[in-house]
Amino acid sequence: MLQSILLFLLATAPTPHIKVSLVAEPLSAQPGKPLSVGLRMEPEPGWHFYWINPGDAGVPPSVAWKTLSGVASVDSVLWPAPETIPVEPLMTYGYHGATLLPFSVQIVPSASGKVRLAGSAKWLECKDICVPGKAELELEIPVAATAGTPDPRWEALFEKARRDLPRPLAGWTFRAAFTDSAVVLSGKAPGQGVPGKLRFLPLEQGVLDNPAPQKLEHLPDGFRLVIRRDVFERRRPDTLRGVLLPDAPWKGLPAVQISVPLVPASAADTLPASSPPPGKGEAKGGSFSGLWKALFLAFLGGLLLNLMPCVLPVLSLKVLDLAKKGGMDRKKVLAHGALYSLGVVVSFLALAGLLLFLRSGGETLGWGFHLQSPRVVAVLSVLMALISLNLWGVFETGAFLSGKVSGVPSQGWAGSFFTGITATLVATPCTAPFMGTALGYTLTLPAFQTLLVFFALGAGMASPYLLLSGFPRAMAWVPKPGAWMETLKQALGFAMAASAVWLAWLVGRLAGSDAVAVVAGIWVMVGIGGWILGRFALGHVRPAGRMVARTAFVATLVLAGWGIWKGVENDANPTPQAVSLERFGPSTLQELRASGKPWFLYFTADWCTTCLVNEGAALHRPAVSQKMSELGVRVVKADWTSRDSTIGATLAAFGRQGVPFYVLSDGTTERFLPEILTEGLVLSALDSLDR
Repeated sequence: MLQSILLFLLATAPTPHIKVSLVAEPLSAQPGKPLSVGLRMEPEPGWHFYWINPGDAGVPPSVAWKTLSGVASVDSVLWPAPETIPVEPLMTYGYHGATLLPFSVQIVPSASGKVRLAGSAKWLECKDICVPGKAELELEIPVAATAGTPDPRWEALFEKARRDLPRPLAGWTFRAAFTDSAVVLSGKAPGQGVPGKLRFLPLEQGVLDNPAPQKLEHLPDGFRLVIRRDVFERRRPDTLRGVLLPDAPWKGLPAVQISVPLVPASAADTLPASSPPPGKGEAKGGSFSGLWKALFLAFLGGLLLNLMPCVLPVLSLKVLDLAKKGGMDRKKVLAHGALYSLGVVVSFLALAGLLLFLRSGGETLGWGFHLQSPRVVAVLSVLMALISLNLWGVFETGAFLSGKVSGVPSQGWAGSFFTGITATLVATPCTAPFMGTALGYTLTLPAFQTLLVFFALGAGMASPYLLLSGFPRAMAWVPKPGAWMETLKQALGFAMAASAVWLAWLVGRLAGSDAVAVVAGIWVMVGIGGWILGRFALGHVRPAGRMVARTAFVATLVLAGWGIWKGVENDANPTPQAVSLERFGPSTLQELRASGKPWFLYFTADWCTTCLVNEGAALHRPAVSQKMSELGVRVVKADWTSRDSTIGATLAAFGRQGVPFYVLSDGTTERFLPEILTEGLVLSALDSLDR
């Protein structure tokens, strides 16, 4: 018995929130026979882990075997009936409390001494936040000639796991049929009762709309259950596999195993005329209505992006360019507007695709993630510097590649398209109002729905310019061309230069002061290249001279790229901030919630203009600081300037994917503040704590 206890202690891998171990049902293994083993998972109160199909979010537990001594094969895990765990507007499936995931291993006939299993277990444990778990597990059990007696510690746990396994329902026949919008699962067994409630949980993801209500109809000879299909995935497997969860044990079963062919619906499968079709009258809780809300908020957020400090100068330049086109054919003006809009939308979709690709590899990312790379920020800084030189007249857009390289509006079709790309790139440092909710909801959904929301963001951002270019009457609001345009153009050059300086400062925050010197040197280099282009690529210079000037300009751009790649290290440590604030760590949120005292947690990043404005205009104001001190509010800063998976996971748990984000608590109730803050708004929120 002492040996068994020691082996159990070795097999157990404690984690912060779930205790995980490998356990065997008998005290010994028999050569050539199957051995009943299980992955025992014991979450802390309130925490859960996931079923084989986690639903709309989550990851099921898995074990990668490293050592199988005396073992011929390992069978698949058997999954007990899960719970439904709604997280509005999503639905997940998993387990609370101690749970055993049983499986069998086949012992080799020649086994002797001891059988040993060792492997690495991974899982996702969730409560208010989700944390990936990992443990190295090991189990050793002696080999005996006869079958071993059950281990008294685990006998009841294995029996419960077997009772909770879904099984076929004897005496019943099932049929599954699909329509354009639903799957109809029907069961027949004349004279046998049907539970008051049934819910079907699919084994495969992307087939059904998990959070949507399921309509149960009791029939004289059975039942019919109508389940909404996933609106966008539209995948249709040949077989419908899953479990039926009744509201109480059905014929002694906690859940019914379903595996039936999925066939086109016939008249017998459809709902009666009095019944509403799935998807109508059931919007509450359904993901489709949530998606429409996310699309609306995304469009509105994209529209407001045009007012962000980095975007407004670019949009102003496009409006100036539009004013110059006042005498141009209306169709051509509209074509320029369409190309600009296409550049915006394509850029948003490209960012979404890149984000989804990286997230599929396990990265915790959100809006503006590319600005966590100092090399990307350095490229944008040089781009802003080039635009400034162009606006100041150092070189003109018609002097080869300018419209394409700098993204400054030009008469060419490519100029309009590339300006859309530039506007998108400089728009991404911040989350505009309404964007946080839309992105936080959508980035947890299937890829196609995520792309739809990013498309809506791009459409919202592109819509003002597209409307101006498509409706001549709207152009009446745009001033007529004149000398004022050159003055405004040069003034906007200073706005672009300020953006270049800010981006260079951000490079310093991400990669240190040496990287800032590299970026400043590249400014000078590309400035010389731009001057050569403007001085020697004009019409009065001989063709050979123009070719040399263009080549020199391209060479400076190539050298700039090489200099950024070599001189700006992605993995450099950011310069520490000298601020008297508490820093956010893995256990900070738990500590704050357990303290019972008021606290303020804010998520920020140095690459977010709105964050910096909010801090200067509201959070760092003397009156706000004094009020927080008087109330004893703990202030914690979650700095996402550099990539931090803990902060990313915490944002996702709050339903957000970008910064800024602000949470104020009186010790029991948590309140989210808006993305744009004022001193009065923060003081008013703090006053509510004092009542």
